[in-house]
Amino acid sequence: MALFKNIERYNFYKAENKLKEGEANFFKYLNEILESGEIEDALTILKTSGLAVSIFNNERQKKFFSKAIEYIKSQCDNQDLSRIEDLSIEASHFENIFNEFDKLRTSFFKQYEAIDDKYKVVSYLISLELYLRNIIHEPSDNIKTELIDIPELSEHNMKAALFDSAIESTGMILNYFKYKRYDFKGNKRNISPKILNTSLSHIVFSEIWNELNDILEYWKYSNVHVSKKGNGKISFEIADKEFELNNLISNDRFNNLRQGWQTSVIRDLQIESDNTEKSIDDITSKSKSKINYLFATLYFGSPLLEESVNGVQLKEWLRAYELLITLSQDFSQKNKRVKAYNLDKVCLSKSFQGWSKIFQRNGFSKEDSNKIIEVFTFDNKSQDLVDCPFINIDNQLIILPSLTSQSDAPRALASNFLNRHLNLDFKGPGFEDRTKAGLKLKNLNCKRLYKKTKETEFECDIAFVLDDELFFVECKAHVQPFTTRQHANHLSKLYKETHQLNRIAEYYKNNLQDVIEQLNLTESFVPKETHNILLTTSMIGSPIFVNGVHIIDESSFTKFVDRVPPSLKYFEKGTYFEKPSTKFDIYKGRITAKKMLEFLSYPPQIKITGDLYKRRNVSLKLFDLKRHFKSNHTMHIGANLNKSEQSLIDKYY
Repeated sequence: MALFKNIERYNFYKAENKLKEGEANFFKYLNEILESGEIEDALTILKTSGLAVSIFNNERQKKFFSKAIEYIKSQCDNQDLSRIEDLSIEASHFENIFNEFDKLRTSFFKQYEAIDDKYKVVSYLISLELYLRNIIHEPSDNIKTELIDIPELSEHNMKAALFDSAIESTGMILNYFKYKRYDFKGNKRNISPKILNTSLSHIVFSEIWNELNDILEYWKYSNVHVSKKGNGKISFEIADKEFELNNLISNDRFNNLRQGWQTSVIRDLQIESDNTEKSIDDITSKSKSKINYLFATLYFGSPLLEESVNGVQLKEWLRAYELLITLSQDFSQKNKRVKAYNLDKVCLSKSFQGWSKIFQRNGFSKEDSNKIIEVFTFDNKSQDLVDCPFINIDNQLIILPSLTSQSDAPRALASNFLNRHLNLDFKGPGFEDRTKAGLKLKNLNCKRLYKKTKETEFECDIAFVLDDELFFVECKAHVQPFTTRQHANHLSKLYKETHQLNRIAEYYKNNLQDVIEQLNLTESFVPKETHNILLTTSMIGSPIFVNGVHIIDESSFTKFVDRVPPSLKYFEKGTYFEKPSTKFDIYKGRITAKKMLEFLSYPPQIKITGDLYKRRNVSLKLFDLKRHFKSNHTMHIGANLNKSEQSLIDKYY
């Protein structure tokens, strides 16, 4: 399928590691690619390695790229020169826009942010904390902005969008400060409200940067058309629609699942608050802890969270992050009024040893406490201040309480671990058991297959027979990807795992007696067809059939087996309910092989979510863009539906 047409574009870690080995080894690698493959493979390496585009105008990197281009030209035919030149031009367009953006940003702050460079970092952090505080709470005596208006927000979706946009930008902004060599100093330095107002503009600039960087990632790992218009403006079109929609739908489906769990807990919370004398704070705290645990089991595919990451159990990582959330909430409640505009007063501030003692007082060992603090501290591998809530200023580890108090702990942990390349190659023991239990409830005979030969072992997680058709299932626990880069890496893993499943399935197809014995089938059993299924804990964003393997996520597979169709989630006047779809016959009656294969070929959850997106052209100051944007809501509040939303509801519900 097109999603896996050029699988090497997803294998970026290999290209990046070769680049780190230096010019000589990188050129040796390029030569190997050119000798065994096509010119397109070598160009893919240049893109995925990150060498082609220097977003910070690094002269050394640009010279390295030029040498690589000339080397490839010397090894290819004239007919390939135009494609090589196209790559150089596209890379140049990206660099020019990044440079233009940097000039625009630098010029703005030079004119309006009249503060020493060494205090620009703390000014941004203070302004961010106060900005988030104004979004979460009703505006009080906190700063009012002149250059950026902070409206008095009442609409929940608008508040959430502004909040998410601000915190997602933190990594980009802090890395920009590092590139500029700004000092991370001034923990007790007072900053004037006028300067803080200007510092908020980093959030606006970072939104443009995030959009541009995301386009660059699509260019590196898939296909983006880059062109220059007659007026000199650069236009980007994300041409690999399948890859883009896979990422968007995967993220949206996971967020939708989280919203479903949250609303379910809110509904239970309403019932409990009506029938108990417990305070609403106690019930809310208990509910959030329950939700976090559920999310963590989903992210990591482990029902008990007993596996260790970097020597610390997952449940302890979760408990550690929840502790920081609680401390941040307490701080915010006690410090609603701003007494002085410095980090030490506005934020939580303690030394490494101080934080270590807090963790130890809460039941963590000293060794685990130190490991946790190190992984939670922002550095070059961090995505943002959600992943890594500690930031080092003057050897004090600072936490922005308004940011951390609202964080999604399981998601933060998953993203942090992925970005640090920590070993997550464990498979939750409950994953297979959950799947087998669901199949058995529908009277499907399923078992784990195991055979040891002289040469090796063959283990199939689950095998079952449906209408005399034999299904082999491999269960893989994956951390839910979020960024374009993480999705590319996830697809690379899935592709590799299909080979493992095929090897196992091929053995059992050739040794059918082992299947008959272990599944207690009749001796005369011969399957009409055999099918291979790779089942993953992370959300799939497109129907995938590759290398003879159907790839599907646990969430939609479980719903199919349980005969639970997709549902519309709806809020009105404090009441929440779900309306199940009646448009999919595959959920009606008993499970059959035909229904199973129809489901695997195009899961309804993917089909419905895909219809929420439309391709649009947008014109921004620095560039034009054509890509998919979400045009409909997943969850509806009230009856104010536009024509598009009503049409979609009528289509599926």
